[in-house]
Amino acid sequence: MTMLPDRMTILKKTLGDYYWAYSDILRDIGINESTYDQRIMAFMALKLLIDNDKLQFNLEYKNHFGLDDAIFEKYVREDTKATFLNIIQNIEKFGKNLSESFLQDSKYNPDTSNNILTYLNHFKTFELERYIQELPNNYLENVLDIYTYKANFRDYPKEQYKDLYEATISRMKKLSGDLTGQHFTQKSIIHLMCEVSKFEAEGYDKLAIYDPACGTASMLMESAYYFYNKNKIENIEVYGQELHGQTWLLAKIFLEISSLNGKTQGIKNTIAYGNTLTNPAFSNGINGITSFDFIIANPPFGVDWKHNYDEIVENMKCEQSDFFTVKDEKNKIVTPKKSDGQFLFMQHILHLMKSEKRRDKHAHAAIISSSTLISTGNARSSEAKIRKEIFNTGFVSAVLEQPNAMFTNTDISSHIWFLDSDISDKITIVKADTKEEDLFSPHPQAKDKMKNSYSAKNIRRLATLINNKKAFQYKSKFIDTKERYEINISNEIGYKDESEDVSFDELTNELNILMKQMCEDFQDNSLFGIE
Repeated sequence: MTMLPDRMTILKKTLGDYYWAYSDILRDIGINESTYDQRIMAFMALKLLIDNDKLQFNLEYKNHFGLDDAIFEKYVREDTKATFLNIIQNIEKFGKNLSESFLQDSKYNPDTSNNILTYLNHFKTFELERYIQELPNNYLENVLDIYTYKANFRDYPKEQYKDLYEATISRMKKLSGDLTGQHFTQKSIIHLMCEVSKFEAEGYDKLAIYDPACGTASMLMESAYYFYNKNKIENIEVYGQELHGQTWLLAKIFLEISSLNGKTQGIKNTIAYGNTLTNPAFSNGINGITSFDFIIANPPFGVDWKHNYDEIVENMKCEQSDFFTVKDEKNKIVTPKKSDGQFLFMQHILHLMKSEKRRDKHAHAAIISSSTLISTGNARSSEAKIRKEIFNTGFVSAVLEQPNAMFTNTDISSHIWFLDSDISDKITIVKADTKEEDLFSPHPQAKDKMKNSYSAKNIRRLATLINNKKAFQYKSKFIDTKERYEINISNEIGYKDESEDVSFDELTNELNILMKQMCEDFQDNSLFGIE
């Protein structure tokens, strides 16, 4: 009897196939490879909504796009392409089962519409109408067939939807020969950030999570899953801001089709479109009234902000600035290098932490940074002056130096900063790459430059080291940050010298034990006739 492949095997195969099938069509009609991902993701976004019953129509053009005859008659035109264009141009009329947060206030959106469906066909996000227009009718029908029969998301695990964007981008970057790209945050790092910033269910009827550089909301979703599953917090709302229109739209879609409790409604959210550094949507918390409980972020390393310099500095001069502002001895505003905007994201987050403190709210934050944020520049540099004031706030509770090879596209050295609104002038510094103890593990699905990860055991141990507030030699140290302008964790903690504190007697004892073991092994082998 022939064994049929199981459903997940088929699912993995079909999801692997549709990228390349559509790419072949785009190549045939002369589309530049560097723009494949825009088209592939536009149709992917559409199909995700269809397969999760958020749209009345589907892509089965041979079956009237799944519409009732009466409705189809209103939109039918001379051929498939014209009919499908007519449907897409009126897509706002075809939504169903959409949650309230999918139709968010237009002040958070790229344009005046509050209906997120509008942005499937918008010049700031996905220009779906243009992608359809460029395909001859027969090619369009081939694309619709690909997404109908190969890209099946109906049974796709909801907690993995957020990974689709990374998979698509990675494949398309390689196809176009672009080996650079975005640095996605693996789940184990997010879990560690959440575990250290604990929230017990008792006393939290609602948990508000914010990411100022949220991308497709991967960190927001994963942290929401973590607190829901581990701390049993039922009511979780997420907030974020994203500069790029396509990823903003995918964030809204992924949050809409995901859920924390298996219900059809998505994760409650507000995701603002725009530049957090020039127009932060949540600089005063939630509607200027409610605070965030947890801020999680992996801001872009080394983002260039020179084109927004004047606007950002003017903001810092305001009495109600959106940033934690640092001034020198001449009362002049100190700014970081124009090539390193991660300092500005930290200053934005510290501004929010000060707001939470004023509201008497116990808030936490966890931010990933490159090593420049903690140690770049001499004592007189602008970075050192900003860093000194960051330490002097008392909000920094710990900094973890991560091992290398934690991200797919870079092996750059990175840190996680843990902030707490309970002020202290001492912080814990922890080094994960140590010979004293295994504090990280090989990644179970290593790819590209991402070789390392944190196991559940690593996460529990690191959380203990970070939260215990006492020194563990060669792994952690509790230090005073008063007047500090930089911290080099490797210099502070360092590696254990394997030869130190070993006496002659200890070496003799180890050799005796080794010789005894060798004799026992030899005797065992002789008894069993092994030569």
